[in-house]
Amino acid sequence: MNYTRYLILLLALAIFSVKGMAQKEIFIKQVDFKLDAVSDIDYENEYFVTLKLNKGTKYLFKITNHLEDYVGEAVVELMDADNLILTNVMGDKYFPGVSLVCNKTGFYDLLVKFKDNKLGNSVVDIIMVQ
Repeated sequence: MNYTRYLILLLALAIFSVKGMAQKEIFIKQVDFKLDAVSDIDYENEYFVTLKLNKGTKYLFKITNHLEDYVGEAVVELMDADNLILTNVMGDKYFPGVSLVCNKTGFYDLLVKFKDNKLGNSVVDIIMVQ
């Protein structure tokens, strides 16, 4: 009898501690970018937005590609002034989601373009993780 009570108590504590440690995702912004024609001018082939990020906060960037059967894969770059601090492409590897913990509160530039100058239609969801 006592053994059963201890087991139930232990199980209840385990369940509540896992729920307390669960991370909550808060949707911040959705960036839709569709490129129907490639231009000779580079900045016309990319989407640009400025974001305010807070120190110590984790941000997640989820990329959804190939909307409406476009072949392009979105390349996401997060810049602090002229410094690249995050991207979802490393050499030949492509990541459909990347995250970072911000180490300085400030304004950051998010650039979205398509790999290999292909036409594309993609969505980037920006999520704050608490």
